[in-house]
Order: sequence, then C-alpha cells, then structure tokens
Amino acid sequence: MDAASSFLCRSIRIPSTAFTFTRPPVNYVCVVSEKRDGGGARVFPTRKVFCSGVNGGSSATKKKPRRKSNVSDKLKSRKIEKRNDTEPVSVSSETAVDEVEKPEEQKKNDKELSLRALNQNGDPLGRRDLGRNVVKWISQAMKAMASDFATAEVQGEFAELRQTVGSGLTFVIQAQPYLNAIPMPLGLEVICLKACTHYPTLFDHFQRELRDVLLDLERKNTIENWKESECWKLLKEIANSAQHREVARKANQPKPVQGVFGIDSEKVKAIQARIDEFTSHMSQLLQVERDTELEVTQEELDVIPTPDESSDSSKPIEFLVRHGEAPQELCDTICNLYAVSTSTGLGGMHLVLFKVGGNHRLPPTTLSPGDMVCIRICDSRGAGATSCTQGFVHNLGDDGCSIGVALESRHGDPTFSKLFGKSVRIDRIHGLADALTYERNCEALMLLQKNGLQKKNPSISVVATLFGDGEDITWLEQNDYVDWSEAELSDEPVAKLYDDSQRRAIALGVNKKRPVMIVQGPPGTGKTGMLKEVISLAVQQGERVLVTAPTNAAVDNMVEKLSHLGLNIVRVGNPARISSAVASKSLGEIVNSKLASFRAELERKKSDLRKDLRQCLKDDSLAAGIRQLLKQQGKTLKKKEKETVKEVLSNAQVVFATNIGAADNLIRRLETFDLVVIDEAGQSIEPSCWIPILQGKRCILAGDPCQLAPVILSRKALEGGLGVSLLERAASLHDGLLTTKLTTQYRMNDVIAGWASKEMYGGWLKSAPSVASHLLIDSPFVKPTWITQCPLLLLDTRMPYGSLSVGCEERLDPAGTGSLYNEGEADIVVNHVISLIYAGVSPMAIAVQSPYVAQVQLLRDRLDDFPVADGVEVATIDSFQGREADAVIISMVRSNNLGAVGFLGDSRRMNVAITRARKHVAVVCDSSTICHNTFLARLLRHIRYFGRVKHADPGSLGGSGLGLDPMLPYLG
Repeated sequence: MDAASSFLCRSIRIPSTAFTFTRPPVNYVCVVSEKRDGGGARVFPTRKVFCSGVNGGSSATKKKPRRKSNVSDKLKSRKIEKRNDTEPVSVSSETAVDEVEKPEEQKKNDKELSLRALNQNGDPLGRRDLGRNVVKWISQAMKAMASDFATAEVQGEFAELRQTVGSGLTFVIQAQPYLNAIPMPLGLEVICLKACTHYPTLFDHFQRELRDVLLDLERKNTIENWKESECWKLLKEIANSAQHREVARKANQPKPVQGVFGIDSEKVKAIQARIDEFTSHMSQLLQVERDTELEVTQEELDVIPTPDESSDSSKPIEFLVRHGEAPQELCDTICNLYAVSTSTGLGGMHLVLFKVGGNHRLPPTTLSPGDMVCIRICDSRGAGATSCTQGFVHNLGDDGCSIGVALESRHGDPTFSKLFGKSVRIDRIHGLADALTYERNCEALMLLQKNGLQKKNPSISVVATLFGDGEDITWLEQNDYVDWSEAELSDEPVAKLYDDSQRRAIALGVNKKRPVMIVQGPPGTGKTGMLKEVISLAVQQGERVLVTAPTNAAVDNMVEKLSHLGLNIVRVGNPARISSAVASKSLGEIVNSKLASFRAELERKKSDLRKDLRQCLKDDSLAAGIRQLLKQQGKTLKKKEKETVKEVLSNAQVVFATNIGAADNLIRRLETFDLVVIDEAGQSIEPSCWIPILQGKRCILAGDPCQLAPVILSRKALEGGLGVSLLERAASLHDGLLTTKLTTQYRMNDVIAGWASKEMYGGWLKSAPSVASHLLIDSPFVKPTWITQCPLLLLDTRMPYGSLSVGCEERLDPAGTGSLYNEGEADIVVNHVISLIYAGVSPMAIAVQSPYVAQVQLLRDRLDDFPVADGVEVATIDSFQGREADAVIISMVRSNNLGAVGFLGDSRRMNVAITRARKHVAVVCDSSTICHNTFLARLLRHIRYFGRVKHADPGSLGGSGLGLDPMLPYLG
C-alpha cells in the first residue's frame, strides 16, 4: 500500500488492511485495498463492505475534532477521536452484503453504483443514486470543509493551504476527516462508504458549499468579491486541471453514441480524444487572453488622470476628466455624480440613476447607451477611492442632468447601499475584461467535453460532424444525417427572388437531415436575405429557431430584417445594448406591454392600502397587516413577471441573442431549438459559438472567413489558434463538403469587386449585371465630373519625384493611446468629401474609414467645421463591417521611412474597407510606404490599371487640391 492510501486509512483511524465499526442492528467491516490498472498504475483505493446481523448494542459515537490554531493544519491532518460503546464483531465473507437476496432491479442499481464508485469517475452521484439522507450527509461534511477553506483565507493562511490541496485522490484524502466527523445515516452505511471516496461527488458538493460560504462572507463585508477570492480561484484551477477533467468525465460516456449511430467504439474514442484535446487547449488560450485583457483594462484605467496633489482642493471639482490633452480623447469620464434612485429591471439588472451634484447639467460626453463603464466612489478631489464596479450606460436623461447605469445584481449585494450619499465617478472602458464572457466561454467548453457525445445532447450530430474525420462524414451520409444533394425550392415565387447559389443555400438550410451548414457570403452577396428566407421557411415547417451573432449590432440587424415577416420573435439581451429600432421586439418591452394593465390594477390596490395604512398607524396590529398586504402585492408582481417572461419565450418562434447572451438561463431553460443560426460567425471565437450550438439540433454558420477575424489581444493566444473561428475551421473540414458559397455580388462596381474576387476569393465571385457598371454619376442629382465617373481613385501623398507632401507624415497620438494620425491625409480626405458633395453626392451616401482611432477622431473634428458635410459617416474599418455606402474614402495614415504598415497588411481588414463601396472608392496614402507590403502593392497596381491616380498636396488645397496627371511609383 502506498503512502497516500495509508494516509487515507489513518485519517479514518483504521489499520492499513481493514477497519470495523458497529451500529445496530448490523455490523460492517470495510476492507481498503489498492487497485492497479493494466499498466501497473495505481488507481483510487477501493472498499468491500461485509455485514452481519447483531442483536443489541449501541451505535458508535464520535467526538468532534480538536481544533488547532492553524486552519491549514486542520485541513492537512484532522484527528478524529471515536468512542465505541460495543466491541466489534467478527464476520465472515459468507455473510457479504453482495450475497444478500435482493430484487433484480435493486441488484442492477447496486451494481451500477458500485461500478461508478469503484472507477472513481463519471458524473457526481445524486439523490437518485444515493438518496436524500446520504446527499445531506455529504453536504454537511463539505460545508465544514468549505468553511475551513474560507477561514484560512480570511486569517491569511491560504498560501500554506494551497500547497496541500489538489484534485483526485489528494482531494478525497482532505475530505475524509470532515466526513468522519458527521455520523452516517442509520442503515445507509454501505451507500455512504461507496460515496465517501467518489471524487466527482465530493468535489461537486464542495464547490456548491464553498460558493455559498463565500457569498455569505461577501454579504457580511468580510470579503469584497467572492469570485475574486483565492479560494474560488484555487477551485477553478483544480476544475480546469487535466487530472480533474480526466476523472470527472464518464468512462462510458461515448457508449450512447455507438448505440444511436452504429459506429464502433474506436471511432467514438477517437472523436472524444479530439474533443478533449481541443477543449483543453482552448481553455488554456482563454486564460491567456483573459490575463491580457485584465492587463489592458487596468492600463486603461491607470491612464485616467486624477487631480494633482498640489492643486487647490477648495476649488470646485471638474465634472469632466480628460484622457490626455488631445481633443479626440475628451469626455470619457464624469465626476461629482450622486446615486439618487435604483430600480430592478428584467433579468435581475439593477438600474441606478445618477445626477450631477449641485443641480448642474452633465458636461458634453462621449458616453452613450451600451458603453461599458467603471463606477467608483471618489474622494474630495475626484480621484477613485474604491475598486471598480462594472456596468453599462442605460440612458442619458432627457433633462441633461442624469445618467442611468445598469449593474448586474445578486441577492444581498451591498454595492448599491455603498453608492448612495457618496460622490461617484463614471469612467468609460472598452469592456475587455468582462468576467461573464470568460466564464461562459469556459462553461461552453466544459459542456462540449462532458456532454458532446452523450445521447441526451440534442446537438450530438453537430459535434460528431465537426470533430469527426472523413470516414465519419461518409457514415453520417449513409445514415441520412447529412444530405449533400442540391435540393430545389418548390416555391416558384420564392425561387425567382434568388440566384442559383442562394437557392441552393436556402434548400440545404431547411433540410432537417443536415446537421451543419457553412454559408460563405462575400460582401454584397445577399447573405442576410438568404438567412431571412431560411429562418422563415424553418418556422413554416414547425421549427423553433435561435439566432445569434457575436455583436449586438449584428443581432439587431437580423431582428430588423425579420420584424416585418409576421413571425413571433423575441430579442433577449441587455436593454441598454439593444437598438431603439428593434426595442419593440425586446423581451423587456414585450413583457412590459403585457403587464401594463396588471401593473395599473396592482398600483391602484397598493394606493388604496397606503391610504388605509395612514389611517391605521395607531393600531399596530392592523398597520402590520396592511404592510404585509403591500409586501404581498410586490411578490405577486414579481411572480407575474416571471410567468409572463416564461410564456413569451416559450411561445416565441424565433429567439435572438448574442452568442454570449445565449448562455442566459432565460434561454437555456427553454426547450431544445430545432435550428441554430449564427450570423457573422467569422468574427466569433470558437468557444462562444458552442454556447448556442449546444442548445439546438442542427446549426447554420454564416459569414466570411475572408473578412474580419475575432479580435485577440494576446499574441500568444493568437498564435495558439484562438483567432481561428469555427466558421474558418469548419469550412476546411471534409474537403469542403460542409460549405456552400454565395457566388454573385449585388453591391459593387465590377472594377471594385474584381480586385476582391481576384485577391480574396480565387476569382469565383461574380458581379450581377445590374451593378457591374454603375457609377456615382448614375445617382440622382449628381453632376458629371471626372470624380463621379471614376470607380477607383488613388490620392497619393508621395510626389512624382519622390518627395512627401508637406504635413503628410504619420504621428503618434499625444494622448498616449498608441494610435496614429496623419494631418495631411485628413486635409486631403476633407477636400475630397467636399468635392463629392459639391458634385451632387448626398452626404448620407459618403463614408470615411481609417484603421486608426486617432485618425477617425481627427477626421470627425475637421468635418465638423463644414456644415455641408453633416451626415457623412466617419468610422474605423472594423466598426463598418456589414455596412455600405455609395462612396468610400479610406485614409491609410502610415507614412515612414521604414516602410512599416502595421495591421494595414491584414488582407481581411483591407478587403472589408474596399468592399463597403458601391460606386466609388478613394484611397489616400503614401504609396512609397504602402508598397513595401506586397499585398497592398497589388491593390495600388489594380487601381493604376483600372482606375485613376492623382498626386495630392495639402498645401495646394485652395484650388482643386490635386496635381496634374501623375505617375504611380514602380510597384514591382
């Protein structure tokens, strides 16, 4: 017997071979033995239990363990003293429990329970396996252990404790003293002994009890945030360890798949091995990315300046705290705010209303509904004095003096009471370090690994398809789970609205026998319209659909497209982040409209009760009764809200949410969806896609792997593969059998689309005749000029003889953001915009893009000086994906002697920038710098051959701003 097993025996005070204890009317002998697998490796110690009937005697009693001053010492070795009132009775193997006559069903259950306990793995044993009393016994023991864990942290002894705690057998050994300290339920000793060393069961109970203990300490203000405690972090480390995942997964988990699909066990093991490897790797990458996000967010908060210590504290506090001195970085922070009221919204969100002290108005601010903010109590001079509480801007008050913030709440959370009466500052942050997003992504990976190949998983065929090899796809096809034939639409009116590639995609999308479909939709190919048709037809054939996307904007776009089809649709999500255009379809608005009359009647009753209360204040008993009735009315409203929410979601034919939002319990508690549609899937990291996928029977992933990829901050995580979307990975599986392509674009002039087709799509993207030759001059009221008749234009800041135009050097943002700007290019862009407007192009039809935030802000400031340009949209390239304009101007910014182009060299980003245009694209850049990148050099060469090139000098913008016929530098 090894040291660990011996310690287990000592911890429950038994010899190394056996122990005996008595409890009338049956005595038990528990034999602890060691089990080794085929390779000689030690497995958890196992026990055989024998019994013998005994008349008389009293039950064994135990004293509580003697407590030591050091909490971690108690966890390492806890001495349990026992007192036996009767002598142990020797028994023989002839009277073994296993040989007692039992009904066949009971024997089967006992055998299954024994096998699971023997293997020490699988799902936690629950009430159905153990019974209520045994579960209660384990819970009590784990609660005591959890309390000691938490106490160790509070007393500063956690560092030592961390060195002694682990997963598997180590954890089981730690738990034994606590289990021994509580008497086993009478007559259930056999089951207790089987369960007391079952690691998944013990760990599951410990996790729940530790959470409750930490929550209680947070309510008492002993700790600040239970999720950030060392105890909880250690628990998560154990749960994410390879040893834990290996033990906690069912040994016979793949068996149901074999029964359903008829594949051999070796293939099942191979698929499960791929899932295990994938989830383990992705979990590590998520942790790396999470750490980077926390660092970046903290750096961003650290940038926020505070009043100088030498400043006069008697002067009024500035309401607006500026990020640096550059004008583009103003208005991200508001100080001198006070919480004046709070209310609870649907989904448990607390809505807190803040007003500026002294009845002042809010200053001009960049804050807008949906922005993530950090809320902190500040000192007398405006500096943050407490830790950050995250929330979202819910609204800006019409009175100009208030701002509403939505905060996620928990029962008993003291956050709100702390805010009242204190001066508060609100700082805008980019929402990078969102703990909820990280946790839900990790949870999705856990569910994929644990349930992916279980029969109860509705998306089992999706999992098998995306992790199986080519042979598995053939097997799926033979069993009619995948039909790759090109089905035709039977509805002739519908068929006439779509081209061949769209009709094929629609037909495959409504095919219930196809578990996975990948739709690659290049710019302008009608992907959104095709998805709208698929969803509509799926509902017509009786299916319930879940539609998700990585961003709220993409989700709202889909809601808007389907809102006029007469379907019963519901948009679930944070009200502050839902577009006003689709607010009427949001869950909150629908529930509020349904409860309007109920609330009015309830308010009338409460008003009557308050009147009665004022008249009965002298009668304590009567007043108490009325107060109880008022309280009951509030409970009635909450109950009615829950019932209405459940009713609305259950009756919905199509439910919309973000990928992360699909993990909300409001959605997870619904019945399984027949179809899951993920739009813009190319922008989603793969773990987030599995959140909605695991809630449906089949899925459609739509997007374009040749456009923007997920945003990854950590270079290590990016190189490890976190930036590879599920859409991109699935498109390369099984020789492309999962993918269907939309091959005709209906947006761009063919000169513009021709570059994208050649560079990004292998030449298979074609232009519809209706748009192939359209120009700005074809728009109403547009004058015929050389600009309005030019689909592609390069405005080059490098002069014909190699000198750079004055003022066209790139500069680093002085605000410390790390962004770049180029004042010369900004002047050229503004001049070109004004030229287009004077030629008759509507400002609403013009969009200006740049990859750099500092340049975007500079361009906005410059255009603000021209009232005629009101309506021109200026945005980063990344934020403009999915939208379009007649004329697009792109400011590249980069101009340096090293030829460095930064992330301009990302082909997908430039593909997005160019393909936003319908009729005209103007690129403003320094060709000498840009041509150092071969991909960008080919873009400039394409413009030279099929468009026009002009040399632009900001110094001569008093006239046309453009030189004579230019010569493009040699492009190699």
